[in-house]
Amino acid sequence: MAQPRASKRRYNPPNWIETLPTWVWILVIASWSILLYSRVLQAPFVYDDLDQIVRNPNLASWHSVFTRFLTAPVAFASEFRSTGGSSGASYRPLFWLSLALDRQLWELRPVGFHLTNLLLHLFNGVLLFSLLRRLRLATFVATAAALLWLSLPINSEAVAWISARAYLLCLFFLLLSLLATVRYLEGLGPINLVGAFTAAVAALLSHESGVLILPFAALVIALSSRDNFQSLKTRPALTLLAADLAAFGVFFALRVAVGVHGADGPAAFTAFAITLWRYLGWVFLPIHMSVERSTSTPPNTLSVAAALAWAALLALIALTAYLWRRIPPAAFGLTWLLLALAPFCGLVFLYQGMAERFAYIASIGVAIAIVSLCSVVRSRLRPFVLGAVVLWAMWGIYRLETRLSDWGSPVKLYRDSLEATPNSSALLFNLGFTLREAGNLSEAVTAYQNAIRLSPRYQRAYASLGETYTRMGRLEEAREAFQQALSLNPADAGTTLNLAVVLHQSGHNVEAEREFRHAIALAPNNSDAYTDLGVLLYEQGHANEAARMFQSAIDRNSTDPTPYFNLAILYQESGHPDQALALYRKVLELHPNDPDTLANIQRLENPH
Repeated sequence: MAQPRASKRRYNPPNWIETLPTWVWILVIASWSILLYSRVLQAPFVYDDLDQIVRNPNLASWHSVFTRFLTAPVAFASEFRSTGGSSGASYRPLFWLSLALDRQLWELRPVGFHLTNLLLHLFNGVLLFSLLRRLRLATFVATAAALLWLSLPINSEAVAWISARAYLLCLFFLLLSLLATVRYLEGLGPINLVGAFTAAVAALLSHESGVLILPFAALVIALSSRDNFQSLKTRPALTLLAADLAAFGVFFALRVAVGVHGADGPAAFTAFAITLWRYLGWVFLPIHMSVERSTSTPPNTLSVAAALAWAALLALIALTAYLWRRIPPAAFGLTWLLLALAPFCGLVFLYQGMAERFAYIASIGVAIAIVSLCSVVRSRLRPFVLGAVVLWAMWGIYRLETRLSDWGSPVKLYRDSLEATPNSSALLFNLGFTLREAGNLSEAVTAYQNAIRLSPRYQRAYASLGETYTRMGRLEEAREAFQQALSLNPADAGTTLNLAVVLHQSGHNVEAEREFRHAIALAPNNSDAYTDLGVLLYEQGHANEAARMFQSAIDRNSTDPTPYFNLAILYQESGHPDQALALYRKVLELHPNDPDTLANIQRLENPH
């Protein structure tokens, strides 16, 4: 007797998952974020944090923040990749405002800065969940996608590195804009149209990735109606897209007003596909990770590998188009991925070429696609597929935690990063700097020498090598390193001054005086050069000229106690005790309880 067959159905999670209130899942997502990233709160400032935060005086006052970062562009670093011209500039005022706010709240305690990054990542997970629910994805799918995305190790750089906050901020406002977009489509009032526009502008003012708002909005509109993009022709959709275009207009008008110029360099269309697949490899198989990926950038040349990569990419695009008819959420995820990665794969010139943080926004698409595909897999394959995904996710969590431990130690961060990018001279330079500051001078020398071996024209590496040799007392080697640095950049005032100091210490006073005066010509407001030249002149018996140098140093930096002290000694030795005492008291204002100053004051006040 024939037996009836049960119908084949898609996987449906237990009903209780769908009936739990939304706040429960938001709490789960928030707790998961904190559990994954809490260790990063103990990480120090590293890498660009030192220049952008620790040594950035513009963050200390709101006046400086507004005049420096809202009314002028900020130049990109040009160390990683030669542009053959201007390195360009950025306009990210909200990023700088967020750093300034942390600076005011936490001073220079890195825990507060890291807390802001962690909270932004947490909020982005919550907003992603909310957006997917608004797009009528099942609670189970929305939650799993958010949890998976939060735990992808590729995102560790964007979250753990304070200077990568621009990507977190940009995504935060992108998701807010997309949520407002869906709410406006649902007829919830024009306030959501205003919200979508405002958040889009904020995303653009956080990072240039905000340009993704227009294709993302079109993507969300298409998924919200499941009608194969026909909904883009409706009046609400056209109104929303017009609002996003208006946000573009505001952003580009501000860039022109402040004088921003993009980085100069060619696009890399030939290498586009290879670059994209390389990013996907980092998302799925991050065996070794690196904070500096410029050497991973593939050459923009026609090759068999490039042709095969393009063929595979076209196949992926065809699969995505097919999935739009069969499994729209999975197609949505893949389209999101391709759109978000495209700007970083050679469509525009990027001074660094490639970086793991560039995949922060795009990796959302990976999580959505994987979870959506798992939710419709056939029942007999489901245990194997889900098991494989769970194992992959668990391995990713392990890699994430391993990577986050790297961020707790700059030396470990750079050394482990070199496992992934051993040819990065920038990493070796930063490793050398960190080792030098920690007192490991011989290891620092090795790191600098390796950086120079990879990049023989690395001027900063030669200069830093010279500084390290100076600390070690190896003056002749320091002299050679400084001279090599100056042969590459004769206008480097700091290195010229360092060379002068080494020459002075070596007894080459004539050459030292020439270099001191050259350093002053290159940087007339550098008080250190006047002070050091004054010491040299004093030792040679030219007291009057030495006094003029010390006074010039005071005129240029009235908060440095050294030239006051030196000038006081001159007055003391030339029989002008009252003038010397006045200067010594000034030294004590700037450097209280300085023992040499107290001893000299006592001698002047009690000559017998």
